[in-house]
Amino acid sequence: MRSKIGWKKNDHEKMKTLEIISKDDMIKTNYIEVFEGVSVFFHQYNFEKFTSPLRTAKDSLRLDYCYSGQVDYDVMHKKNVFFEPGFLKIDRREVQNKKYSFPSQRYCGITILIDSDIKERNDLEYMTGGTFDVAAIIKNYCGNKKYVFLKTIFLERFFEDLRSEELKSSLPYLRLKIAELLLYLSSEKVAEKTLPKEIFSISMINKIRRIRQYIDENFAKNITLETLTKMFEISATAMKNEYRDFYGMSIHAYIKKQRVKAACQMLKNTNFYVSRIANEVGYTNPSKFSVMFKKEKKLTPTDFRKYYRHHH
Repeated sequence: MRSKIGWKKNDHEKMKTLEIISKDDMIKTNYIEVFEGVSVFFHQYNFEKFTSPLRTAKDSLRLDYCYSGQVDYDVMHKKNVFFEPGFLKIDRREVQNKKYSFPSQRYCGITILIDSDIKERNDLEYMTGGTFDVAAIIKNYCGNKKYVFLKTIFLERFFEDLRSEELKSSLPYLRLKIAELLLYLSSEKVAEKTLPKEIFSISMINKIRRIRQYIDENFAKNITLETLTKMFEISATAMKNEYRDFYGMSIHAYIKKQRVKAACQMLKNTNFYVSRIANEVGYTNPSKFSVMFKKEKKLTPTDFRKYYRHHH
C-alpha cells in the first residue's frame, strides 16, 4: 500500500484530500485538521469493497460515525462485524481492518482521528476548559476493549449537525462542534448514565443484525418471538431489549414496517386485489390488513393506490 496526500482549497478553509491506494482500489477522502493532532474525515464512497491495511499512530483514538450505507469488516479471531447508520465506533487499535465491504455499494460517514502524542493542544485545551482527555474517553467507554459501538440521542443529533455542506468546511464551526463532542465523551458523569445500555458487544451486534436480516427475507411468514429466540439462541427479554436499543423500534414494529413497505410497492406497481396483497405480505385476513395499513399510512389500501396513481 502507498498513500499520497494532496492539497485542495475551497472558498472557506483549507480542505485536504487523502488518497489511500492498494493494489486494485483507491479511496479519496476530504479531511480538515481542526486542532493540532485532531482531524475530521468526510467519507462518501460508491463501491463494493476496499482492501487495504490502515494504520494509525500508537495510542491514537479513532471515532467513526455512519450516516448511511453499511460497512462489513473482518476482525482477527472474530466473525464479520457490521457497522450501521446511527452508531459511533470508538476505536483505539493501531492497526485497523484490512478488508472492508459495502453491501449497498455506498457509504457515507465521518471519522475523527485524534493523535494522543500531541502534548500541547492550546486551542483545544482553551475551548474545553482543560477537561478533554483521550485517556478518559478510553477509560470511560473502552476499558480493556479495543473498540466499542455507542448509540445515544445526543450523538445522533450531534452528527446530524455536521452534515451541513455550508458549515462542515468552516473551521470555527468544526472546532466548536468537535470540542463539544470531546467534552461529552470525556465526562465521567455522562459515561455513567450511558453505560452499559448504549454499549453493544460485538457478538450481540452480529446476532441482532442476523435477526434483522432474517426478518427482511421472511417478513411475510408468521414470525414469532419464540421462533427467533430458538433460531438465534438468545433469551426473549435480551432479544427484545437489545433489538429495540439497537434499531430504535421493536421487532413487531419492524415486521409491520416491512410488510407495509412491500404492500405499498405492490399497490403502486401491480393491479393485484387488496386481498391478494394482504396475503402476499403475511395477512390471512384482508380486513385486518386494511385496518393496519390505514393506521400506518392514514389511507386505506385502495385510496393509497388511487392517490399514488393520480399524482404520478
